[in-house]
Amino acid sequence: MSKAGRFVVVGASFLCVLLLWTNAAASAADEAAELNNRAVVCVKDHNYEEAVSLLKKAIALQPALPTAYYNLGRIYQMIEEWDLSIEAFKQALAVKPAFANAMHQLAVSYNSTERYAEAVECLKQVLQLQPGRPDSLTELGFAHSKQGHLQEAIEFLKEAIRRQPDFSDAYNNLGVVYFKTGRVSDAIESLQHAVRLKPGSAVAYYNLGFALSQAHRQREAIESYQQAVLLKSDFAEARNNLAILYLQRGQRPLALEQYHLLQSINSDMAQKLFEIIFQDKILKVPEQSRE
Repeated sequence: MSKAGRFVVVGASFLCVLLLWTNAAASAADEAAELNNRAVVCVKDHNYEEAVSLLKKAIALQPALPTAYYNLGRIYQMIEEWDLSIEAFKQALAVKPAFANAMHQLAVSYNSTERYAEAVECLKQVLQLQPGRPDSLTELGFAHSKQGHLQEAIEFLKEAIRRQPDFSDAYNNLGVVYFKTGRVSDAIESLQHAVRLKPGSAVAYYNLGFALSQAHRQREAIESYQQAVLLKSDFAEARNNLAILYLQRGQRPLALEQYHLLQSINSDMAQKLFEIIFQDKILKVPEQSRE
């Protein structure tokens, strides 16, 4: 009887310890989840520094929390800290190897740092986990285009569109690749699809403007560039190209207006534009002769 009693006591004591540890673990997990959610709110408010701090605290509490590493990587992408984002996504994958979203975003960061071959390998793994994933097909098309594999890029981008016909980014990238292959009409058509599907994309309007200008459709190109700068007022390349088109149409005052706006955005680009606008009025100072 006494032995049975002691055995029960030991068992009860052991059970009590387990419950205490389980409750402590649950408490840490809850606190880490709360920190993660607070970080998400900070991101919405563009308070990235605080979001990073909160996520680091969450990770300290729960080192095996893949979501926190993933969110940390996404924030680093937003502030263009690409190497830090790569490390964060790798940590997420170390905890959860089949984390497809982390693998996809790792490829995005690789593409953003011109590590295209590594991006391709990541994206192949994503597509094994999630066959036909449109954003991964689009990212894969981008990586191939940057490596000069233009036909492969076209095939991946067309497959992305087949899978998701309303995917503006795929149409945009396809238009860029078509342009690179000399298929200007196809490029314009694809980019027109992109802006119809995503009228808030300054990049798509810029690319459309560029393609239209190369097709000598200046009026339409000007309209596209105007829309690009309306959507993104500090879009330096769009303002520069818009000014040049104004010059080509003999509208120097409008070109000067873009020059003045460009000065506060990109002074080097503005200086080059100034020289184009006033190239017929700039006097070159001859170099001094050397004895």
